[in-house]
Order: sequence, then structure tokens, then C-alpha cells
Amino acid sequence: MPVILLHGAASGPWVWAEGFGQRLAEAGHAGLAVPLHGRTLSDRPGAVRAVLDAGPALLVGHSLGALIAQRLLDHPAVRGAALLAPVPPEGLWWSNAHLAASDPALWGEVAKMAGPGEPSPAVLSGLFGPDMEAAAAQRLAARLGHESPAALLEAQMPQPVTPGWVHGRRILVLGAAHDRLIPRDAVERCARWHGAAAEFLPRAGHLLMLDAGWEDAADRISAWAAG
Repeated sequence: MPVILLHGAASGPWVWAEGFGQRLAEAGHAGLAVPLHGRTLSDRPGAVRAVLDAGPALLVGHSLGALIAQRLLDHPAVRGAALLAPVPPEGLWWSNAHLAASDPALWGEVAKMAGPGEPSPAVLSGLFGPDMEAAAAQRLAARLGHESPAALLEAQMPQPVTPGWVHGRRILVLGAAHDRLIPRDAVERCARWHGAAAEFLPRAGHLLMLDAGWEDAADRISAWAAG
């Protein structure tokens, strides 16, 4: 069954092209990475619906892309969704408040990622786990930026996401133990909303499809998709 790949904020389809998408394809799950660049958050599901018109598919969404995936779970062509470091149905407000209270310096640096510029060392520590090679982290993080402020503002609010007991789709929720942007409790609340149990990659950071050991995330998704 085809897999539709949905990137997170301040990024693009390129995040899946660093090896993740190819590994899924080699396991028999051909992926299509959809660009999500509408001015508002509500503009973005339309691009995915156009792809879903072709027939049944699984969704794989990261962070803000996982929130878009959750908003599409009622679509008749969606057979399930893998949610990676997901923004939960409650929106980003709690995760942002948690980060602002626990690490205000990192919170300020992350807020700057909506615009251009080189990522700071603090941002790199917030995006990647302890095993990531520094030069690779810098190269990848430098490609992030230019996110719509309107979309980020909308993402703070509670979202129109149907709970699992209503939509009945197969859900995988995969968090990262070293994710400092979406805390563990937010990932667990997201999983409970969909009637699933959250799983966590022990050495990964927020960008788990790019981090060291991304193969583990891809293989978990492949196993879930095959099931």
C-alpha cells in the first residue's frame, strides 16, 4: 500500500530523501513525499487529499505533518497513520509552555527557526540526539526555516482531530527520548487519544528521520505498515 510522507514545520519533502524514504521503499512501501507549504495550517490538508483521491494509502507524518495526518484520519482512503514526534490534538501550546519554562534559551532560539539563518548550537541540541555527528547535524539543520507564522500560530490551538474510538484507523505513535520540542507526556497524550500505546526511540531527538539511527524508525514503520 502506498505511503504518503508528510514533513514537519520549517522543512520540506527533502527530509525523507536522506535515506528514510528509500528504506521504506526497499521494504515494499513506496512513499510519496507531499510538500506542505500553505500559509495557514488549514490550507495544508488539501494537498494530501488530492493524493488520496488516487486510492487507499497510509500516512506517515512528522511533528506538524503528524498533526496534518491526524486531521485527515476521517478520509475514506486513509487506512492508518504513523505519527512521529507528533504535535498532539491539543496543539502546541503545552509543548511550547513546557519548553519556555524548562529551557527559555532554547525556546527563544527555536522561535527564530521560522525565518532564515544558521541554526545555533542550542537548536542543534534540541533537534538531534547525543549520537548525531555535529557536522551532519549542522548541514541538515541549516536547511530548516521559512515557516509560515500564521500556520505556527494556528498550530498552538486545539485541533479538529477525531479520537481513535471514532475513526478506527491503525495508529503508530513513535516519539524520541531526546526530543526537547515535543515532550514525552505530549506524545503519550496523543497516543491515548487514538487508542494506541506510544513507543520511544531511546537515542533519537526530534528529527528522528534524520538523526543517527534513523534506520530503526524506518524499520518500525515498515513493520507496522506490513501488519
